[in-house]
Amino acid sequence: MNKKLNHILKRSNHLKIDKNSKLVIMSDCHRGIGNNYDNFLKNENIYQAALTYYFEKGFTYIELGDGDDMWEVKNYEDIIEEHLDSFKILKKFHRVGRLIMIYGNHDKCKENLSILKDYFYKYHNKITKTEEELLNHLYVNESLVLTYEDREIFLIHGHQVDLLNSTFWRLSRFLVRHIWRNLEYIGIKDPTNAAKNYSVTRKVEKRLKKWSIDNNKILITGHTHRPIFPKIGDSLYFNDGSCIHPNGITCIEIENGKITLVRWMFSLCENKFICVGRRRIAGAESILNFF
Repeated sequence: MNKKLNHILKRSNHLKIDKNSKLVIMSDCHRGIGNNYDNFLKNENIYQAALTYYFEKGFTYIELGDGDDMWEVKNYEDIIEEHLDSFKILKKFHRVGRLIMIYGNHDKCKENLSILKDYFYKYHNKITKTEEELLNHLYVNESLVLTYEDREIFLIHGHQVDLLNSTFWRLSRFLVRHIWRNLEYIGIKDPTNAAKNYSVTRKVEKRLKKWSIDNNKILITGHTHRPIFPKIGDSLYFNDGSCIHPNGITCIEIENGKITLVRWMFSLCENKFICVGRRRIAGAESILNFF
């Protein structure tokens, strides 16, 4: 697995950041088509509120894989139609050059430029009955390296060390679409799902943690849906969690040279109305303190 990650690292794009840089990293939205399998629906309002906050504050939005659940959905246009308001916020980031997308196992097909052109560059406006620009000229890569004061932060989805979800991803997609999705209703766990299978989660995290230590690089992933913010001296492995937690969404912020794990959720405001709030879970800790 080390060789695989090292190979990905070598061919990654690099982005230099400094203390003026503002980045927010989210993953595992699993946007669907609004049916019972669309786990994103319950948190979409939270997601939109968080994205609006980050756009107005000048952050760059990095989607770290599995933004769209293209395993369970065959017609990708239906994802756009169901979550068009969320995509329009992403469009705002894209138009000002502050949108970066990395693919995961559930949206690996985004590496195919023809799929991006067919489904994500434009959308069909049912009211005007015209094709309108959405994420035109978007490119989606497997990874990204952030460079901060000669230190490297490696960003991947994390499925690359999970055999069923990397090498055998086509088989896993078939099983999810036609078998495991239905069996979950009677309590049988999907062995391809690291987020729902604890033994798989532990193996994946162990491999990613080891790689971060062996290579002395901060490694940020998603995939397991379990937010991780290591103690200094423990490892360099972070996980941003997911956008489909029962109690909200989690993400990682990088700002002023510091890294922070935060949660966005519904809360009771002072006027006794329900609002969306941001809460720090861990950090803010200087990036350099981890090395």
